[in-house]
Amino acid sequence: MPRLSTTLPTLHYLAVIRTGLGLTQEQLAGALGVSRHLVTKIEAGQRVLPARAGIILTWLTQALPPPGPPTPLPALNQEQAAPLHTRAAAVAHEMQQLTQRLERGQARTRRALDWLRAVPTLLATLPPDEAERHQLWVTTTTAEAKQALQGDGDPAQHRLLEARLAGLRAEATVLAAYLKVPLAAG
Repeated sequence: MPRLSTTLPTLHYLAVIRTGLGLTQEQLAGALGVSRHLVTKIEAGQRVLPARAGIILTWLTQALPPPGPPTPLPALNQEQAAPLHTRAAAVAHEMQQLTQRLERGQARTRRALDWLRAVPTLLATLPPDEAERHQLWVTTTTAEAKQALQGDGDPAQHRLLEARLAGLRAEATVLAAYLKVPLAAG
């Protein structure tokens, strides 16, 4: 049986230069003195770069970052870090609100499910005195329990809240890591 070869696509050298210098196709085309359309065709392997652009290409290549991991972001000063502090506080507040809402909803669900599990036993053993009144009370309380399983008591809603909390926790972790980095002077 023939083996299928899966080769990873390699970036065209112009795309490597564009990416390394943070340029758009339009910007690279401007430096090379060609059209953006030509840069697109060259990167697709459909055309070749005119020889006259070789000197500019060599010049641009000198400025490429060294291979390896990306350069770390520069440190932020107090003013630049302010939005991160603001967002971190907002995330913490929202997490607290959602956690409380989730806990209340889960408690509501537990109470409702506990009641619904007890109903068959209660109905089977209704006291003979005022059986009709007790039957009505069980029915009313059961309807309230079923209603409690909607809205914040809905187990599906709990999972949605847990998903939102997981996202907020991840955001809080990233913000905390950014804010741990020493601030730049000024």
